[in-house]
Amino acid sequence: MYNKLSKIAPIAISHQELLKQLALTLPDWQLSSTGKSIIKNYTLPNYENTWAFLQQVAMRSHLWGHHPSITTVYNKVKIELTTHDVNGVSDIDIKLGTKIDKYASYFINQK
Repeated sequence: MYNKLSKIAPIAISHQELLKQLALTLPDWQLSSTGKSIIKNYTLPNYENTWAFLQQVAMRSHLWGHHPSITTVYNKVKIELTTHDVNGVSDIDIKLGTKIDKYASYFINQK
């Protein structure tokens, strides 16, 4: 679900389209070994910025009804996006990855 208010259904992305989207929109994201998710690692300047970043990710994810897998250790964060409804990557993952990158950019540059 892309938006909890309007309940927009996810649209599956073909492997070819996914590679194109990664190259154009999310160049720092990697396709998982299964090809069913995209992954990115972030390093933030400190613990406080890490959790401020994670709070933004959590709120946006919850609002969209789309919850990433998140692993964090001090200032390092790994985010994995997949859409279970389509058993792979969807348009929602691309949109959320783009939003997450914007949040990261802000908090990485706040020292």
